[in-house]
Parts: sequence; structure tokens; C-alpha cells
Amino acid sequence: MAASSAAVIHRLALTAPARMLALAPSLAPSRDSGRAVHFMDIENLCGTSDVRIYQARLAMRSYHATVGIAAGDQVIIGSSHHNAIPAWNAWPGARLLTPRSGPDGADLALREAIRTERIAERFSDVFLGSGDGEFAGDLAYLAEAGSTTHVVTRPGQLSHRLRMAAHHVVTLTPSAHA
Repeated sequence: MAASSAAVIHRLALTAPARMLALAPSLAPSRDSGRAVHFMDIENLCGTSDVRIYQARLAMRSYHATVGIAAGDQVIIGSSHHNAIPAWNAWPGARLLTPRSGPDGADLALREAIRTERIAERFSDVFLGSGDGEFAGDLAYLAEAGSTTHVVTRPGQLSHRLRMAAHHVVTLTPSAHA
């Protein structure tokens, strides 16, 4: 007799890969000096405008493994309205900006936070999880104000303008992408 759909879903929910993705990675030890903030463009980190929870979790794990978010770091996520639930689900404890609609909704929310929340006064290191060139002016603004800027991007997705504006660039490991 065929298994009911509820039984199949229950069996899939108990599989090892799904359980592993549900576990939050451990934070790195606190930084010796300064404070850090991580701005996440969830659509850019996932490589899609239609983010699924497992994709957001894979991006989060890849980011943690590559950058090492430390205890005390602040994580701020920008997303469009229909990607807010996967973003929130994947990054427990992160601040989710008010979602914005449209193809650049996440970018607009993040750029507003960068410009209006005295980021350079509060954080010595600013990480941007995106490869989008629209953030080049924002990173230049933060660098001019004294922050060290870091871009964290997927392989092959870094804009030349953003590369030129950042102090440091880190590429996420490709094996962690969906």
C-alpha cells in the first residue's frame, strides 16, 4: 500500500540533510577589537529572486563557514516581500529590515539602513553579502567615514565597481550553493 502524503512528508522532514540545515552554525569567538555588522542581500546571496528556505539556509551556512560571524556581530537582512519568510527562517537572531517590493527591494532597504543608521560611527568593520554594483557608493561612503569594508559574494557575481569600492573581498565556497 502506498504511503500517505503526510507519512512521506514526515519521513522527508527527518532526513539528515534537512535536519543539518535546520541547525544554526556556531558563532565564532567575540572580536578582539571593534564591532562588526553584516548586511545581507538575501536574493543576491542565494542567486535567485525567488528564495526557498533551504536556499537561504545554505547561503547562511556558506556565509558562516567563509566569514565566521562572531558573537556580538550584528546581522541585518534585506529582502523583497515574498522572500522575507525564508530569510527570517534561515537567519535566527538577525534583524530583518522591512521588506520592499520590486527587483531592487532588498537593495533599497539595505542602502537606506547603511545611510541612515550611523553605521560608520557604530561599527569598525562592515560586511556586505552581495555582488551588486549599486552598493559601491555606499561602501565608499562607509570607508570615507572610517569603516573597513568587506564584500562577501558568490563566485563570478562581483561587480567591478563594488570590487573597487571594497577594502576586502571574500568569495563564498561554491559547494554550499543550491
